Amino acid sequence: VPVGTVGASRRATAAPPGAWFRVGAASRSVLPRVDGSHAYTREGFPPRHDLYDPGIPVARFDDGRIAVGNGNRDARWVHDDVRVAAMAVASPSSDQVLVFVSADLYMIFRQDADVIRWKVLVRLPPALWSRVKVLVSATHNHHGPDTAFDVNHSWYAWMTDRAADAVVAAIGRMRPARLRVASGEHFFGARDGTDPQVFDPTLGVLQAVGANGRVIATAVHWNNHPEATLFWSPPREAIAADCARIGLVGDDCHAKDRYLSADFPGVLRQDLQRRYGGQVLFFNGALGVIIGPGSAQVWEVSPTHPLGTGIVAPPGAPGPGGIPDVRAENFRRTVLIGEQLAAAVIRILDRGRGEWVARTRLSYRSAPMFVRLTNFGFRVLLVVDPATGRTSLGHSVGVLYECPPGPGPYTPADCRWDGNRSVRDDLVGVEHRRGDHFASALEYVQIGPLGMMFLPGEVPSELTRGLPAGFRSTPERWYAEPRELHAFGDAFTTGGYVTSHMRDRYRWTVGLGSDELGYFVPLSNFRVRCVADEFAGEGTCALLHALGAIDFPDSLSGATCKRVVEDPGSITWGEPIRTAIVASCRYGQALGQARGHYEETNSASWDLVPALLEAVRRVTGVRDTTEVNPDFPGWWEGYPPPGGTG
Repeated sequence: VPVGTVGASRRATAAPPGAWFRVGAASRSVLPRVDGSHAYTREGFPPRHDLYDPGIPVARFDDGRIAVGNGNRDARWVHDDVRVAAMAVASPSSDQVLVFVSADLYMIFRQDADVIRWKVLVRLPPALWSRVKVLVSATHNHHGPDTAFDVNHSWYAWMTDRAADAVVAAIGRMRPARLRVASGEHFFGARDGTDPQVFDPTLGVLQAVGANGRVIATAVHWNNHPEATLFWSPPREAIAADCARIGLVGDDCHAKDRYLSADFPGVLRQDLQRRYGGQVLFFNGALGVIIGPGSAQVWEVSPTHPLGTGIVAPPGAPGPGGIPDVRAENFRRTVLIGEQLAAAVIRILDRGRGEWVARTRLSYRSAPMFVRLTNFGFRVLLVVDPATGRTSLGHSVGVLYECPPGPGPYTPADCRWDGNRSVRDDLVGVEHRRGDHFASALEYVQIGPLGMMFLPGEVPSELTRGLPAGFRSTPERWYAEPRELHAFGDAFTTGGYVTSHMRDRYRWTVGLGSDELGYFVPLSNFRVRCVADEFAGEGTCALLHALGAIDFPDSLSGATCKRVVEDPGSITWGEPIRTAIVASCRYGQALGQARGHYEETNSASWDLVPALLEAVRRVTGVRDTTEVNPDFPGWWEGYPPPGGTG
């Protein structure tokens, strides 16, 4: 039943049990301003039942052109609010104040998260500087202002001010509260788009309730890309009047990826605030390779067509807005995913499926990650423009290091900062940063029985919850694409998974945690495109494969490229084959994708997975290389397609 039909209940029926913490929460809108404010939104956002209205048309934002994350370079509509929320937690057993930040944004790189932290510090009294830890996570919303590739720096600077204000306000509002944590499963509106198709449906909830019984904040953890209407456009007739109003003519009168929205986390926020009050934070989890709503079945849930498992629609179920197609794209699809996620959270909480936190344990640990930057495209995007002092990736300039030749592993002490300098690559004729290593970090928080691992990128379920119990015996259950496209069965290895190192009763693996390094692809399944066709003519890569010089007809394995880069002397082929191999490993991630391997083009490194797992081991003190999780079934009727194609 749609959450909107459930009456609001903003006060607990009794004083909550459990240990006492201090909790505060606050949020701020980060929608671009018009005429110095958000007064233009008083015009009203579209109702939930509307399928095609992209929202409030805007001729121009105060900060100028605003691109949409992963969308159009020129946003012209505002469909709903885009916010940044903060939840501050302190306990008697610790002198630390932990502040969790969730932003309805595309991504926030580490250097930009540091800007928010710095702005928080200058707003706080010095006595708190060493006590406050701020953990920043973007929901990876593909419909918010672009924070990665086409950044409006004036808006971004203001956004970081708003985020810092929300953090300081949350700290200032801390008051006695008790916490309850709960867990369940939820499938509706999510599917894995890449083999092996492993989806973790775990849904986690953390709620803070004040001494007066009122909810201060509700934090939700689930695994799904907020991109319900990505690359879709409402029909021209639905926006014709808006186009005339804001001066869009001819082919420019379209709304494809030109509207700002929080996607389904925004609907989740509205429904949980209606039910409980307080602030709502959404933390995304295992998004990697590629968990999203794209191919999921979404229908109008009702007593006639119930939710069931949430995977396969009942016979005759109407799709979003009554359209027969349960995969139809429209704004109602976004609403349904958010409503059903909120309904699942409400069922968990209202049916008492969690526990009140009885211990005041509150801890924070971090482990650095120092990784080779193998994606040449990122080194190009990180070139500093001498005229503006900016790069083409993020808001602030990312730090890179020059390290000596060899396999490593290195630490920043072994290398030197590249001074933001760049050099021209003669073969492809572009400037790129001199540095070939970068620093990031993993953060681990424990609140009573809850462990929260903040992971700096898009990590797949097989690396967070493990390979399913039956994966080694019946791997075909998790494959739907042609078998030659991916490491199959025993050939697919990961080196371990995150939650096997955690001893917490509730385990969250938060994606895009204080950084975004792109997709984490296990080395066993990593493929780097062969670029010989671009330089020597079509068919060269196929010839190299026939000769046995490269691993696949269109690509090299990540393991091969890792060996080539770390030990160039390992190449036994003479020229020009040697040059083709070296060039492919150097440029392959940037110049295109191997068949079925888009994710590598948006991955910082083929070394991400071992670096992540080693950081997890350091931060937990647990060394575990188990790959298969015997407690994870990983397969449910209808998800993925039974049997696949093998």
